[in-house]
Amino acid sequence: MVRSFSTAVVAYCFIVLLASCAVVPSTPTATTNYDHNYDFSNIHKIAIQPTPKDTLETMLISDQQISRVDAALKSELERRGFEVVTRNADADMFLSWRFVPQESDDVATFDPGSESVSQGTLYVNMIDPIILQSVWRSTFHSDLRDQPETSAAAAYRREVAVAVLADFPPVASAQ
Repeated sequence: MVRSFSTAVVAYCFIVLLASCAVVPSTPTATTNYDHNYDFSNIHKIAIQPTPKDTLETMLISDQQISRVDAALKSELERRGFEVVTRNADADMFLSWRFVPQESDDVATFDPGSESVSQGTLYVNMIDPIILQSVWRSTFHSDLRDQPETSAAAAYRREVAVAVLADFPPVASAQ
């Protein structure tokens, strides 16, 4: 009797532990890489570049989705003290992003009103306006399940923007 009771308690605790792990939201994380020889110290003004609709994956992204991503990135840049400018001539750096959906035969996956899972990778590049080359990149693997207009989806976009820009500008390492 004691043994079956203790086994039941252990099983119950294990189930509770698994359930708690399933509901604890994970913090979004991104990976970054950058040109270690580039001087990021004078970056104050950033111009977000228009998202081109020149590939199948970018054609599948709606204008509303593009606006939501732009707004989340802009908000996070401003929160961190950068000025987001509209004219490239005023910018110290250009921000360009691209979302590459995971390959799928189901185009409905990309329907902005759909509740289905949209998986893919968000690439955010910081481009030097003189040499027109990326000097910093953040990569984020996405697994979105929320409807785009919900407060949960808006909170997730903010969390992703924080994660994507967390290491920008890179801290100069002591050499």
